[in-house]
Amino acid sequence: MDISGLAGEWTSGSGASLVFTADHTFQSQGLRLDPSLVRGCPSGAAGGSWAFFVDEGAPGGLVGMDRKAQSGETVGVTFRDIPQGDCGITLSVIRDGSVLCVSMDLDQVCSFKERFTRVEENRG
Repeated sequence: MDISGLAGEWTSGSGASLVFTADHTFQSQGLRLDPSLVRGCPSGAAGGSWAFFVDEGAPGGLVGMDRKAQSGETVGVTFRDIPQGDCGITLSVIRDGSVLCVSMDLDQVCSFKERFTRVEENRG
């Protein structure tokens, strides 16, 4: 997925929403992630920054978030005003880019039931 494919509003079946912009910021509303799996995530309105994960070429295939990356299959989000180490989630791009699923670590794709689909703009 590239930036233009990610930019816009995504919603989940539970009513949560994520809005990504091309300037690497996002807004969220209504995230309800299991606190036994990840702590400190905001459930009301929140925002922060995002970046694609990229292979940094290090031994062992280590990856990192890179705000210069124009595309990727995994998106990392960082919430403003949340202590580092809390609410560490990633979004994996699945189903040919039509769905984002929430994970708490890069090795566990879709570790939460929450799935987000893109809101199509009304073309009327």
